[in-house]
Amino acid sequence: MNDFVYENPTKILFGRGVIDQLGGELKRLGVRKVLLVYGGGSIKANGVYDSVIAQLSACGVAVVEHGGVRGNPVLSHVQEGIAKVRAEQIDLICGVGGGSVVDESKAIALGAASDIDVWEFFAKRETPQQALPVMAVLTLPATGSEMNGIAVVTNEETDEKNAIVCPALLNPKVSFMDPETTFSLSLQQTSFACTDILSHLMEGYLTTPAERLLVQDPVIEGVARSVMDSMAVIMKNPSDYDARAAFMWSATLGWSGICQAGIPAWGMPCHALEMPLSAVCDIAHGAGLSIIIPAWMRVAGARHEHRILQFGRRILGLDNPSSVDAVADVLTAYYRSIGSPVSCAEAGIDPDLDRLTNLAFDSFKQRGMHDYTKELITDIYKQSI
Repeated sequence: MNDFVYENPTKILFGRGVIDQLGGELKRLGVRKVLLVYGGGSIKANGVYDSVIAQLSACGVAVVEHGGVRGNPVLSHVQEGIAKVRAEQIDLICGVGGGSVVDESKAIALGAASDIDVWEFFAKRETPQQALPVMAVLTLPATGSEMNGIAVVTNEETDEKNAIVCPALLNPKVSFMDPETTFSLSLQQTSFACTDILSHLMEGYLTTPAERLLVQDPVIEGVARSVMDSMAVIMKNPSDYDARAAFMWSATLGWSGICQAGIPAWGMPCHALEMPLSAVCDIAHGAGLSIIIPAWMRVAGARHEHRILQFGRRILGLDNPSSVDAVADVLTAYYRSIGSPVSCAEAGIDPDLDRLTNLAFDSFKQRGMHDYTKELITDIYKQSI
């Protein structure tokens, strides 16, 4: 196990009716005016918007709204939010929605606290020093953004989809997680969330050179099985509280850094490959991952054979997988069974492979993963078609 430092300042309020505590937390932090960030309006249909507004009104907190966050948050909308914060003297950014909304909230909080163009931080040309506080009311669990310091934004002018990682600085101060707010999610949304959660667990598990991880292996295996078991129940009964609760908390654990702490020399090749795909084609991140991961296994998985075969045995339940391809076949079948696409054709997209390759190659370089050549990257994308 590698040495590590783990810090997580996010307070989690989890369970039925926790949104009713929003006003009290805002008072505790001395907040007077918030930027309310949300997506396409689903929170108005499911009642969450009304609950949040009631809490803000009851504690006398002024609200400036910033709706319209896209499934893949874009830089121009982030910049609009930053302008609102500066013009309205906002104290705190409150994101109400899924990971995309929380990510954009963090990006706005970062950009509004600095005179530097916010994209400079995402492009790794500047180092963030400060950010406004963020709260999250989670309604779509997948990214773990409610309890981590990560944000992802797409620059629509360049098709670059970049992540910024600032533990503690960008962690929400408080996150409110009521599983009942996820009952109205479609099975497709839940399916894409499932593939996203699993990918966060898989990257470190599959890519480390370690033969065994005495703590992280059983932790990751347990959380992954919880996600898959919960997904099976949700597909039969979308309003099963325990399944939704397990799914929601598994998503948070999966990308909070707890599961990955101490894993030696792991990387994120599947995210480096998927982020250009969803940036260029504007598909859901989870859908892109279910396309990319089996293709990556088949083309580049030989270098991680021991870990992939272990994944097949311990998580997918295979008795004795004979090859990496056999594991990829079963994983592909699982993705199909929950309704997530496993090829670009199934997703209805026809990407420019040269464009994807160039973007991914730059992403791999940025991540310090220099063993992924353009030829290898192109072969993986070809496998995903």
